[in-house]
Amino acid sequence: MAEAFLSRRIGERWLAVMEADRLVEMRLSRDDDGAAAGSLYGARLKTRLGQRGIALLESGEEVLVEPWPAGFAEGVLVEIRISRQRWREPGRDRLAKAKGIGPAKCAGLLEAAPDFDPVSAIEAWPDEVAESWDAGWQAAELGRVVIPGGSLNFTPTPAFVAVDIDGTGARLAVDAARALAQTIRLWRIGGGIAVDFPVQDRASRQAVAEAFDAAMGDTKFERTAVNGFGLLHVILPRTGPSILERARFETTATAGLALLNRAVHEPRPGPLTLVARPKVVEWIRARPALLATANRRAGRTLDLKADVMAGEGHVETSAQS
Repeated sequence: MAEAFLSRRIGERWLAVMEADRLVEMRLSRDDDGAAAGSLYGARLKTRLGQRGIALLESGEEVLVEPWPAGFAEGVLVEIRISRQRWREPGRDRLAKAKGIGPAKCAGLLEAAPDFDPVSAIEAWPDEVAESWDAGWQAAELGRVVIPGGSLNFTPTPAFVAVDIDGTGARLAVDAARALAQTIRLWRIGGGIAVDFPVQDRASRQAVAEAFDAAMGDTKFERTAVNGFGLLHVILPRTGPSILERARFETTATAGLALLNRAVHEPRPGPLTLVARPKVVEWIRARPALLATANRRAGRTLDLKADVMAGEGHVETSAQS
């Protein structure tokens, strides 16, 4: 039986799904994620780009509308349904994507996406849940999942997630296929995945495909056969950034939020100073509402100090421990 554990934190929410004392799914929602997949908005059509175009939400967020709503001109207000939220890639930001539905009577959010929080979520994390989450996040930062006899190494690219399998042993490929399916669910990986399996013949390729299909369970996906070179291509629905992409590409935000949450739970009395790398300090300062929330929940004013040698950052206090 699955259990969901929710942690409401400064600027973000974490949801851990556990089955038989094992973390099977990590969900993460941040305050500045923008329009959520599944939400319905009234938006202004801004710029047409051939068969698609850009719409502007009331918040100022730009959304890619594909295809361009038939019969509507630039400047018209239309209803759009968000199919994929925005996310960040190295060198560029991906806009949220939406489909036009029809004319809108007003701008703004018309219908929110299904709630991020399941009704049955438990808002108290046992130590084993917190430890499992930390281990899952650290694996995503490294892009490496360890299995008996080897590892799966994940590299997210703008086109797809590349997965290389290293190791030895007669069961390596089959074990890797099962681990791949489990990691897809754990990190909520969507879009294209290209996997290089160490297989030698038709029988081993078939065994890998069958192991992967069985481990995917009810998850919706499409795949190719494992070809003679061991390559498998998997396609899954994509509604936003995966935990893998968050951990690899949102490092500044992750460090800033971790530091704010650490300060809120700092047991030492007295004024607090958050010491972090300049980029992290700049990120926090650019979000005064977030800092104000942290000040309120900490019950004191949090000062910021930039230090290029701060590493992951730390909290200082002028009072004695």
